[in-house]
Amino acid sequence: MNNTQSFNFTCKTCGGHELTVFHVWNILAGPESESWQEWGRLEANHQWHFKFKEKIENNKEEDKEEVFRRNFITYTKANSSPKPKNDDIFEPHYNSGNDKFYVKCASCDREIIFGWSKPNRGGGIFPVECSDFIPGEIWPEPRYLEFWHKHNWLNDEDGQT
Repeated sequence: MNNTQSFNFTCKTCGGHELTVFHVWNILAGPESESWQEWGRLEANHQWHFKFKEKIENNKEEDKEEVFRRNFITYTKANSSPKPKNDDIFEPHYNSGNDKFYVKCASCDREIIFGWSKPNRGGGIFPVECSDFIPGEIWPEPRYLEFWHKHNWLNDEDGQT
C-alpha cells in the first residue's frame, strides 16, 4: 500500500504528518446502551479504512449525565410502569445521526477541524490544516458549523448553510 500523502499536513503542536479518523457511535437496547469506536489512518485520497474497533468502557468516575439519569430514574420510579421482565425483548437501535467523527494528529492526538467533500457527511474528509483544503468547496462537520461561519467559508449557493 502506498502511504504517500497527496496533501501536506504538519501538526502545529508536534510536527507530525499523519492523521487518524475516529468514528464513535452508540447502540441503544432497552435500558442499556453501548458506545463503540473505530479508527484508522486518513489516506492520501481523503478516504479512510478503519483498522481497529472497540467497545468504549465506562470510566470508574461517573459523569454528570449518568448521575442525572440515575437520579431521574429514582425520582420517577414510584410513578413508572413495572420493570421489564426477563422475557421482554429489546431490539438494538442505532441512529447514525448521532455518530461522531474526529480527526486527530496521529502523533500527539490533537483534534483537527475538518469538513466533508459532499453534503450530509458524504465523500472524503478534508482537514482544514491540509494543503488541499479549499473553503467553499467542503461541507463542514456539523459541530464545526460555527467555526465555518466565523471564517466565512459557507457557500450559500451550494446549500452549505
